[in-house]
Amino acid sequence: MKFGSLEINYEISGSGPLLILHHGFGAWGRDWNRGGWIESLEKHASVLIFDAVGHGLSTRTHDPADHTVEQRAEVVNALADEFSTEQFGYVGFSMGGRTGLELAASTPERLRMLAIGGMHLLPATENANRFERHIKVLRSGRAKSVEQPDGDRPGNDPLALAASHEALLWWRGAKGRMCKHSAPTLLFCGEDDGHFANAKLSSEKYGFELSAFPDTDHDSTFFSSKPAVKSVTEFVSRHLG
Repeated sequence: MKFGSLEINYEISGSGPLLILHHGFGAWGRDWNRGGWIESLEKHASVLIFDAVGHGLSTRTHDPADHTVEQRAEVVNALADEFSTEQFGYVGFSMGGRTGLELAASTPERLRMLAIGGMHLLPATENANRFERHIKVLRSGRAKSVEQPDGDRPGNDPLALAASHEALLWWRGAKGRMCKHSAPTLLFCGEDDGHFANAKLSSEKYGFELSAFPDTDHDSTFFSSKPAVKSVTEFVSRHLG
């Protein structure tokens, strides 16, 4: 799909209402196949996976303006438009979770349901020092890609990832911007994830459902947690069908 000057790589499988999945930082769309997400979710929906700008087979621009959370949300809406779908379900993990929260804040009328993994409503500036250090490492020329080439999976471009981090620090977060969001919402997070405490607070403040997974950290929630897949699939089957 063309989005302005950018090319967005996507795939779709299954049948039924549209469900768009957005991966996390450094990953790509097909990583949703790991852990059994696609196999489980496509029984209930037409599941669309895609590579975020700067990732996978989509355009790997080094301009931070192409990586803003607001533009990532616009890309999601444009993908839905490709299928003439006004409303859709959405599952986002980590970076994709922030994008989902931006959708809920800026275009809530488009969401039928929302599931956010390993994330909360606060802006990344809450951890600005960590992101700024990571940007320096990525731009130093000494950084290893977050993911190495593996079969048909391309390795990452560190400069594109640095641009993604820089743009993330511009996002104001979703706190205080959710007044028009009414779609059923689930936050799912490992209890050993550094984002868990804020995810729990977000769920309590806004009345969102919360699925918590003991002895599970950030990455394992996405890549290897059968309870996470089961919880999200059950939520999708209840609210998207």
